[in-house]
Amino acid sequence: MSDDTIIPRALKKGDTIAFVSPSTRFNDILPAVFSRAAAYLESLGFHVKVIFHGPLKGSFIENIQQRRDELHEAFADTEVKAIICTSGGNHANELLRHLNYELIRANPKIFCGYSDITNLHGALLTQARLRTFYGPTSIELGCFPRPLEFSSSHLLTVVHDAPGEPVGAFPRSREWAKNLPSFVTGKDANSKEPQELSSSPPWKWLRPGKATGRILGGVLTSLLDLAGTKFWPDFNGAILLLESSFGNNVGDPVPLTKTRYQLADLANIGVFDQIHGLVFGRLVGQSDEMDKAFAEILLGQCYGTNFPIVMNVDVGHTDPVLTIPLNSLIRMDSEKDELVGLEPSVVE
Repeated sequence: MSDDTIIPRALKKGDTIAFVSPSTRFNDILPAVFSRAAAYLESLGFHVKVIFHGPLKGSFIENIQQRRDELHEAFADTEVKAIICTSGGNHANELLRHLNYELIRANPKIFCGYSDITNLHGALLTQARLRTFYGPTSIELGCFPRPLEFSSSHLLTVVHDAPGEPVGAFPRSREWAKNLPSFVTGKDANSKEPQELSSSPPWKWLRPGKATGRILGGVLTSLLDLAGTKFWPDFNGAILLLESSFGNNVGDPVPLTKTRYQLADLANIGVFDQIHGLVFGRLVGQSDEMDKAFAEILLGQCYGTNFPIVMNVDVGHTDPVLTIPLNSLIRMDSEKDELVGLEPSVVE
């Protein structure tokens, strides 16, 4: 692992986990969901502290400062050993230039989330040198009647179990939920309808090969927010992790025309000339037809390179999800059909 990367300490039974809402804030909209998430973690022997100073009020900058202060409070609290974001959204990038990175660097802890939390992952890495985790939010942990076992068990595997040991092979889900819970789509905030599961599509190697590198990235839209800023990670020799978010409505896929030009932006920035491998998450609303069209676009945008590419991995805007320790060393191997974490994600 790189000498200056700060690896957080492993979560232990009895530790406190903080829920924070640095982007979209569903605390007052989905209280039952977050209560279930807290109850689930408490049933495992953890304590949960919700750091939420109420609905945003005041001026535009005061709204940003409130979200910043909540995040600072979570990092400064010596009882808190892990921070799980309640959700993603569209506003996390507003916090980046207002954060106290010296405070964060002096109080390293597990930080987990996905979607536009990608902005915070990039900032915490580049400015505080903290390893963070691309994984479930309180929403996934608050599914009814309990979180999907694959998501919750892999989160614990990465941040709690066997600290100091390499992560090992990343598993793949046997089942997935093609449709989001009703409480996420806005149809019924109090829905207690379990998610309907079907057989997961297999990982698909669009280009075979082997590669080793540090895994970096996140959701495509938010990652591009960082381009040209000091929060942009160094992708030289990296394994690039990408996934797509929702379209115009929650639960709808991003139009492939938009993904096409976003991938072209990455190519023009030079990212595809730097990386050693590419891992792409399962598309929202995945189908064989969509996979075929997407694969043609992705391979076309990566034309002239020779790194291995795998898609349909359980990452991001899909259910269930893996927890990926960012800036950790992984190996891709199409012959063995595996992604393997080669170093510890947390320390004792």
